[in-house]
Amino acid sequence: MELNATTTITYAELERCLQVAGAESGAAEAHGVLSGTVTAGGKALLSPLLEHLLGEGNTLSAAAQDCSDMLDTLQTDILAQLHDDNFGFVLLLPPDAAALTVRTRALSEWCGGFLYGLALGGIREGVDLPETMREVMHDFYDISHAGFSCDAPDEADETAYVEIAEYVRMSVLLLREELQPAPGSARLQ
Repeated sequence: MELNATTTITYAELERCLQVAGAESGAAEAHGVLSGTVTAGGKALLSPLLEHLLGEGNTLSAAAQDCSDMLDTLQTDILAQLHDDNFGFVLLLPPDAAALTVRTRALSEWCGGFLYGLALGGIREGVDLPETMREVMHDFYDISHAGFSCDAPDEADETAYVEIAEYVRMSVLLLREELQPAPGSARLQ
């Protein structure tokens, strides 16, 4: 997924920061968690997110503080992207040059993180949600449990990955509009 003007942190930078901090989670999951919390209700406190991503008791080191700073910046980027009238929201995933299995695993982790972020933001399955939201949450759950194994992926596999990633991206925009409609906006209706 390519960066746009409102993205200031790359997948590789966040992945490296999380690894240095000894994180239990990777960049895709971290971005998913942040995207889920922002979609659910705006900017969230980073302390519970840090504890989830870095592991309990691993949030006080200098490396953890660097991650916290990076996640704060990323959260601000996500807010700007979700409010972009040009649908500028991007998923923070490995670059297209990465193996399809790596990108598929990252997309799966991103969706799992997003659902966790929604739950942190108070949006849970089982509460009274519009049908569209329930369907998207179910789809994200299915994607979060998806795997991919193939000796030699072909063009059809690449196309399927791109289509699923775009479905995820557009679904996030749809959910954000459902949960936090812009005043007077007719977008995504």
